[in-house]
Amino acid sequence: MRMRFGAQDEDAYYRRRDELGEAFAQWLNEHGVPGDPNDAGLLMDWKWGYADGHLDRWSVGEIDTFLLDWCPRKVAAPPEVCGEIPLSVAAFVEFLADTDLLAPGGAAPSAIREHCERSVDAFVHAMGDSPEFGMALDAGLPEIPPVRMPPEDERLAAVRAIPVMRRLRALAEYCAPPGRKLTPKGNLQLADARHLVDALETGDDLTVGGFRSSEDLPGLRRLFHTALEAGVVRRQKGRLVAVARFATLDECAAYEKVALAGVAAAGARNSFLGAFAELDSVAHAFTTALLAEMLRHPGTGVEAGLVDELTGSFVETVAPGMSEFMSNAVAELAYAQLDELLDLGVLAYVDGEPVPCEDCGEIHPGGRTALTPAGVPVAVELVRQAGFDVPIRPEPADADAAAIVDLFAHLGDEELRGEVGEWLAAQPDRRAAAMELAAESLAEHRDAVTAMTGIALLGDLAADHVVDALRPHLEGPHGGLVLQWLVDKDVLDPRSVEPTQLAAGLVDFLAVALDIAGPEEVVAVLSNGAPDGGAAILDGIWRLDHPRLDDVLEAIGSHHPDKAVAKAARKSLMKHKSRA
Repeated sequence: MRMRFGAQDEDAYYRRRDELGEAFAQWLNEHGVPGDPNDAGLLMDWKWGYADGHLDRWSVGEIDTFLLDWCPRKVAAPPEVCGEIPLSVAAFVEFLADTDLLAPGGAAPSAIREHCERSVDAFVHAMGDSPEFGMALDAGLPEIPPVRMPPEDERLAAVRAIPVMRRLRALAEYCAPPGRKLTPKGNLQLADARHLVDALETGDDLTVGGFRSSEDLPGLRRLFHTALEAGVVRRQKGRLVAVARFATLDECAAYEKVALAGVAAAGARNSFLGAFAELDSVAHAFTTALLAEMLRHPGTGVEAGLVDELTGSFVETVAPGMSEFMSNAVAELAYAQLDELLDLGVLAYVDGEPVPCEDCGEIHPGGRTALTPAGVPVAVELVRQAGFDVPIRPEPADADAAAIVDLFAHLGDEELRGEVGEWLAAQPDRRAAAMELAAESLAEHRDAVTAMTGIALLGDLAADHVVDALRPHLEGPHGGLVLQWLVDKDVLDPRSVEPTQLAAGLVDFLAVALDIAGPEEVVAVLSNGAPDGGAAILDGIWRLDHPRLDDVLEAIGSHHPDKAVAKAARKSLMKHKSRA
């Protein structure tokens, strides 16, 4: 049985890989050994595409290269779920030995098993530290604000409107057990292909030219490989058979599995037959960058022109100094990924008429490109798999105070007011809710800007309870901000407060103003209602032991329009530094 393949043996390799994957899956079930046939497929792809192509001989060094070098650069799997891959590798080598497919000269299966189990932690760490898309995302992505998942009914309606799901369900019905016989190369029979082109409306034209294989029909080929990747159907003993487990998934879960598989399959299809090995990771990198941009505009989408600009910028980033041929190849690959996301229903064109392109003369969609309600969870998962944080925005009525406070750093003033107002309105006890929000905003792990934001929101949206909510925190980690607010609102008489404590509270307040709005805001707050521009406040403040005093005094000294006040601030700053 052939187990060794060269670069020219593409068809033979893939046919043998599928046979081994199927036999390995059966072996895992029969022996109760943990493992995943898909992980074994990755291992075989690496051995054929990057090593010697000998599937029957494995060394510890090769396993290390696969796990700690190739996988972190190539595999889209979050660290928390990828720890199974080393165990699948060990199981696959044991399977080869158990079925007499392992050739002499390699490491013993027991040595592979021991090394894989010992390498799990290092592997998970490597997957977490190394972005799998390499140079294409080295510069990082702009921060993505919290994303609100569309309501389930909107997601379901969107899923039901996506043609690929109807086609995949129809394919599964057509391949109900005992399934459909495949060709020796693992492709659909010609008669089945002709039937499915019409039944599934794949868009392939059977009247133009002849075809010798179902692989010659691009629409059917794409659907066929997506179905295999998503587990809708599987090759089993020379037949294509529907997978019963897929049929039990709810519609939204089934779609998300299909969409993720479709993106992965597209990257492999667009890798130019292995001529440029890195282009599959480039395809995933473009998908990540595009979807991250869409997540930053989940409600409105982005103008079609911006998508073109993003594509151009991406090509310049990943192909600097490359030949025109390579640059065009990367651009073509990027647009193919965009088309794939549109075909899968992750993205859609909205609010635009088709427009002719002045450069190429073709008709391009106008308007905007946006995530569909079904595509939002898919985009979140793909961007997270690439190692980037995508916070989820909770529904106000269902959120706790901590989740609401987490939004403070991400939303604009108006949107944040609406969110907090909706949350307060949904709480059964408004006073208790105000107390919870104050406690969370002013907790020790929250920064001063978050604390001040919480105080301001409570004063604006829960004015009848704000004093009761804030008083318990006068001695807390953000007590200076609470003190200054209570004094400013005439709730506390400043004469009743120890002068040093009062001054420290003012510096807290001015430091937040500096962090939020810059030096000009510090000057405005200091001068507010003070006939001398705040000069009297600076007298003696240099004695205060406060970590932000230098920043505040420097801002006043360099930006206050009154030269006397600015000079007093600079003098106070010099004294404070000398004292320190």
